[in-house]
Amino acid sequence: MFGIIQKKGDENNLCGRVIGYVKIPPPEPGSGMETPFDALVSPDGILAIQGDYSKIPDFDAFRNNLQQSLPKGLQEILKHILEDDEIRENLDKAKKISFSVIPQKGSDRLGDFFPVPAQLTLFQSEEALLAEEGDIYFLGEYASMSSAHLFLTGFPIIYQAKYREQTELQKVKEVDELLAGIGEGKTHNYSEAEDLAIHLNGDLNSFTGNLLNLLDTQILPKMMYIIERNDTEYFKAGINSFRNFMHSYPHQQDIEKMVSILESINEKKYSSSKDSRILTLLCKKISALHHEEFEILPEIQKELEATIEN
Repeated sequence: MFGIIQKKGDENNLCGRVIGYVKIPPPEPGSGMETPFDALVSPDGILAIQGDYSKIPDFDAFRNNLQQSLPKGLQEILKHILEDDEIRENLDKAKKISFSVIPQKGSDRLGDFFPVPAQLTLFQSEEALLAEEGDIYFLGEYASMSSAHLFLTGFPIIYQAKYREQTELQKVKEVDELLAGIGEGKTHNYSEAEDLAIHLNGDLNSFTGNLLNLLDTQILPKMMYIIERNDTEYFKAGINSFRNFMHSYPHQQDIEKMVSILESINEKKYSSSKDSRILTLLCKKISALHHEEFEILPEIQKELEATIEN
């Protein structure tokens, strides 16, 4: 699509580290077409952008990386934008990486450019770029820097959306497999010496990470492991730890529903696909409420109610 070619990586198994690049002819000296980004174009006409979404950086890391990626002059403008109290408050509250800060149009054609959660990176050649690790995409050839930069900086957001979708589906699959394994009497390849305790520091009010990641890749799998090991003491301790951590969550019926399903699985040593789906949807709902992702809540709630009723 749009002439994008994946030069490296597997589109069905994205790794979260991405490089996108375009080819652009250098401007003629004195033509009036020079831009602040010309210094980032390689001798063979490569302009590249690089992002790592396998980790979730905090705001300060995003700001520092972004400032380092811009030519001098733009850095000062960006510094003032990102140090605005209202913008800082909104970005800290959002805790998301998928955002762009768009400066007001002004002189020097700065309105043609906008920063994104990725770094413009100088590579000496296309060969050197292709030697890097990660998912690498050629985004096409452009005659103007403004068009090239606009497409180049928009691409990491598209990539990130696809990567996160694959990551979430993989998390759901892993939890489904864990739950299904209990019903089939399967065991998983855990170390006998692994600590069975569920360690949760503080509570939801002080938690700053990704709640969905905590629930469906750490807490639920650990509880499944405890059930497999048939350890009543650790199971009760894990449930208590989970309840204490989530005590400030406003809809405690969701927490109790999760606890009820886990207790039922522990008692029967069997889980149905319905159990798995309800637990997964409850994790999504709880996380969406906590992170104020209200736009996705109606669909989650609708699917959850339909699953419970069937």
